[in-house]
Amino acid sequence: MQTSITLSNKILDAFPTRPLKLVPLRGDGGLFRTLFLVIFMLAMTVFSAYQIPNILYDYKISENAVPVDATVNGSCRSQLFVLTNCSVDLRYKGNEVSRNFTFLDLGTKDVLVEPVADANDLSKMTVDVAIDNIWLRLISTIIFVGLFGFCVIFFIYRQILTSKVRKALLSVGTQPLKLIAIPAKMVVSNKQFIATYHLNLEGKDIRIAYSGNKKAPPIVIEQNGNTYVLAVYSPQQNIPYALDVPLERIQATPEEKQRFHDALIEEGLL
Repeated sequence: MQTSITLSNKILDAFPTRPLKLVPLRGDGGLFRTLFLVIFMLAMTVFSAYQIPNILYDYKISENAVPVDATVNGSCRSQLFVLTNCSVDLRYKGNEVSRNFTFLDLGTKDVLVEPVADANDLSKMTVDVAIDNIWLRLISTIIFVGLFGFCVIFFIYRQILTSKVRKALLSVGTQPLKLIAIPAKMVVSNKQFIATYHLNLEGKDIRIAYSGNKKAPPIVIEQNGNTYVLAVYSPQQNIPYALDVPLERIQATPEEKQRFHDALIEEGLL
């Protein structure tokens, strides 16, 4: 494994040379966060797919639609500049129908709707906007189902990769670890410090991220306009493991941690 920058002897000498064991932290797996995202995206997929029966309902009415003097409560409103959501209640000759649908649209103001019904069964009602945008609604639904379904598969795939990396790292047991600075991208979001870097696992290049809060951010080095994070690795594996500022990701003693912190402070890295 190669590093793009050279660490000072003071930092290298301050790092423990005895065998150490890696300690997995919450930022390694992100299991609960991934599970939440999977459930959320799965719910959005089901919600989007649920629009298909509504589209079929309106399509059948469109084959023989006639205007009706129904009472209409509700409206169609543009949201987020690209979506139009319609929520209306129709009442006609003792029949009541509720229609709620969303479609992609670049409109910027409210949309007027006119009630229509199936000429063969006036109890089946909808609004003209629903019929006029049937194909747009169908395409939008297919896009959303595909997008959310892809996200579900992607999040599960990423969790499987992260679990493999975690298992490989923890399988090394207690060994002397090497200190390294690896190129990374840093994102600070909602008091979370996310360091994303690349590693090689089973011959595949994998992008992995360590997410730490303000109490346990990664150790970051800025040099020549580039960003690096301090990591350790076992020579037998060559898999980098990003370090956190409190050094809770390695089983070092308080004295070893203090010595290393002092060296980082002297070098202006903390």
